[in-house]
Amino acid sequence: MLRTAIEFISNELKVYIEKRDPAMFRNEIAVLPSSLMKTDGSFAISNQGGESFKIILTLVNIEEDRIADSQSYFGRVNDKVQYFNPPVNLNTYLLFSAMGENYLSDLRLLSYIISFFQTNSVFDEERFPHLNSKVEAGKSWQKIGKIIANLHTLTMEQQNNLWAALGAKYMPNVVYKIRTISFVDSEPKMEAPPITEVTIRDN
Repeated sequence: MLRTAIEFISNELKVYIEKRDPAMFRNEIAVLPSSLMKTDGSFAISNQGGESFKIILTLVNIEEDRIADSQSYFGRVNDKVQYFNPPVNLNTYLLFSAMGENYLSDLRLLSYIISFFQTNSVFDEERFPHLNSKVEAGKSWQKIGKIIANLHTLTMEQQNNLWAALGAKYMPNVVYKIRTISFVDSEPKMEAPPITEVTIRDN
């Protein structure tokens, strides 16, 4: 599900930028879900693709969204009432790092990223029918119901700590909070006992 969301955002962002400025970015931009650094300390993104402009999407944090908590529930499977755990709702934080030909082109890329999310703050299948087009058959748990994106501001100290943790040199960047991604296992946990008695108390 995380992969579905991040791949979808990267594809839509690439299409958006190419449409906005085809003269500069058509076939010249890559939007890549990737870490910034490899475990050996080398840079993770190579120049093999040949694109002059790159935007790197890096997952930098995950938090549980307790506001969106829901209760356990029962459902019917093969004519039997069975118990399901509640979904785990997550907020994720995506770092968008700009790599252009120079600093000014990095700033232009940042402007397009912000403009993209200002135009599309909510993604669902009503507006984007292909939202779950890459989900494999029989793996419905990979599907996304809705993506909501909000700009997330870091203080100077938080930004310094983030880039130190990534082990990378600072690049022009912006962080977006992506919510809410719900993990739901479609397999029931146990069969619910049949209801044999109902007691009503009048207090």
